[in-house]
Amino acid sequence: MTMDTDIIRELVKKYLSEKPRNTTEINELISQQTDINPSFDLAAILESDPTIVRIGRVRRSGVVGKKSPLSEWATEEWVNHHEREQPEKKER
Repeated sequence: MTMDTDIIRELVKKYLSEKPRNTTEINELISQQTDINPSFDLAAILESDPTIVRIGRVRRSGVVGKKSPLSEWATEEWVNHHEREQPEKKER
């Protein structure tokens, strides 16, 4: 783990503590708030942190790139607090 990875993780955890964000939003935050070279694999960094969870993928034509899938991320704490409930099926 490098110093840049540690900085990215801490920055992202603070950002995600408010609400889930997608990969593009996280990349924009990192580029605005750090001087870190953008050649890192953001998905790999986030997936390797046990307190950060991929909660979905955003599917929009022309947006998803090969480098980093456009995913939605949240902290494990946020997920546990805001568990997404499945809609109940109504019997007829």
